[in-house]
Amino acid sequence: MLKAKERIDPATTAPRRGRPARLAADKAGNTTVLIGLDLLKHIAAARRPLALTEIARQLGMSASRTHRYLSSLQHAGFVRKNEDSGHYDMGSATLEIGIAAMERVDGSQAAADIMKDLTNKTGLCSYLCVWGSNGPTVIRSELGSVQTAVRVREGSNLSMLTASGQIFHAFMQEAETLDFVKRDLALWNQMSPEPATTLEQILRLRMRVQKLRFARSRGMKNPTWTAFSCPIFDLDGGFKMALTLIGVSALFDTHMDGMVARDLRAAADKLSRARRL
Repeated sequence: MLKAKERIDPATTAPRRGRPARLAADKAGNTTVLIGLDLLKHIAAARRPLALTEIARQLGMSASRTHRYLSSLQHAGFVRKNEDSGHYDMGSATLEIGIAAMERVDGSQAAADIMKDLTNKTGLCSYLCVWGSNGPTVIRSELGSVQTAVRVREGSNLSMLTASGQIFHAFMQEAETLDFVKRDLALWNQMSPEPATTLEQILRLRMRVQKLRFARSRGMKNPTWTAFSCPIFDLDGGFKMALTLIGVSALFDTHMDGMVARDLRAAADKLSRARRL
């Protein structure tokens, strides 16, 4: 018989029956959610419908396992499947969540009013970007006049070499943006017929944008387009968003000290002040 001090208290020295299984289930459940979210973000970042085998290969998963995740996401409305092609794309539930998230962005209503005024005054497309998991992401846009119409879709991810991307590179920590800059720089040099742009040139441009609080890009997707962009700051003076104008170069003043540039700067200052109210 054990002495008193040697008696074992099962409540403190031994796990309750079934406890390890519950912990394992909790861990597996969290892992399942994370894998599903990664899969969803991958489809969103692709900007086009993807085949099951393509998704599986890119994520390093088996086709059967990928199909199970896609089926669950499809059942919940986060993914939709084209029955003709068999490709998967974002579902209606994702759109609903995205819209709700945009409406909750601080200053969203003020941005809507200011952007409408800016677009009406300049005739150019205006759009607002925040930082997303795949870089600068458009959360709101206003279509310009028919003559200068350029369509920028909400939810689009933009290159770090665009005017909007330059603003994020300039006003975010470089450690947060450098990998995205290198990625987009490599893609640009592959596509551009011009001599390769170097990382050193991009870093010098970053310093210039910081000083001016203004960025300009030409011909990223179309050689006839020019875009201007300005930073938006919060109550504490921290950078939060980028406000951008884009249009056909021949149809508006593309000088960095011209009337359109001044209109954009004024709108960006107004929106920053509105976010401080």
